[in-house]
Amino acid sequence: MAYAAGLAYLLYVLVTTVFSPPGGLPQSLQGPKYWAALITVCGGLTLLAAPSRLREISLAAFIGYLTALIFEVPKLVELGLPPLHLGLWLNLEVMVCFLVFGSRWGAGLGALIISVMLLALVLGGPQSATRVSDWTTVILVLVVTGFISYVSMSFTERNLLMSAQDREKLRAARLDAVTEVYGRGAIEEELQRALRFARESNTPMSVIVTDIDHFKAVNDRYGHATGDDVLRAVAKRLRRNVGGSGGLVGRWGGEEFVVLLPGISKTDALAVAERLRREISEQPLADLRVTASFGVAAYRGAHDTPDQLFGRADLAMYEAKNAGRNAVR
Repeated sequence: MAYAAGLAYLLYVLVTTVFSPPGGLPQSLQGPKYWAALITVCGGLTLLAAPSRLREISLAAFIGYLTALIFEVPKLVELGLPPLHLGLWLNLEVMVCFLVFGSRWGAGLGALIISVMLLALVLGGPQSATRVSDWTTVILVLVVTGFISYVSMSFTERNLLMSAQDREKLRAARLDAVTEVYGRGAIEEELQRALRFARESNTPMSVIVTDIDHFKAVNDRYGHATGDDVLRAVAKRLRRNVGGSGGLVGRWGGEEFVVLLPGISKTDALAVAERLRREISEQPLADLRVTASFGVAAYRGAHDTPDQLFGRADLAMYEAKNAGRNAVR
């Protein structure tokens, strides 16, 4: 939007220059629109070079506009010239201030522009009725522009805030309260989505089901608070190990977790599960030595369903339990 405002003003300067040439270079520098155009070009080029510094560059441009305003208003008053060009680029600058800095800072910067203009007019001495009318019109237009921009930006900010809050509530509703990985309902949805994608794209997809060994004994001996710490630690290590490759982690219930591995074949999924097993068993979790058993299953084709896929992984996990735990099957 800042680019659009700048280009619109530069186009205005170009058109008015064609129909009303300023003359030589010294004379052209006496018009506020050319100073504003120079600041706009410099600001635009700097923004192209460093787009992430939008606020800093816009603030520097604002200071430049304000400096030009301090010098130009007395000059226009002294020469008795109409403030048309000045009013136009100030209107654009007010709108850009709201767009870049938001409603609160935009209102402050807009008020600063109007205050500087009023002060320069007062210091300029008495004016004719026509000139007073011209300057009053410019100021009123700036006030209206600022008010409309403030209302529009405030409305936009409120909607963005509400949207962000709604997204956060939706995200929180999909997460397990203890571990902050997907809850059961959410991971079931993701399993269906991943299986549908594998079917449509004819790509592999695997599921890992893992269950913490002897977790009931942890709760009975150390308490549920320590048990929750173990659950959080396991979830964190699962997510840390598979998140970078697009894997998803969910808590199925109790001490059982599900890991979805889109695009991963069963052979690679077995290797991932073995890495997860070592990650959990070789380092203390919540100051306790904990192990887990893992079952792996892979997508078998168009007739495979989420229940069948999960069921095979769950069965493989119980086979690992029966084989002595702390194993992958």
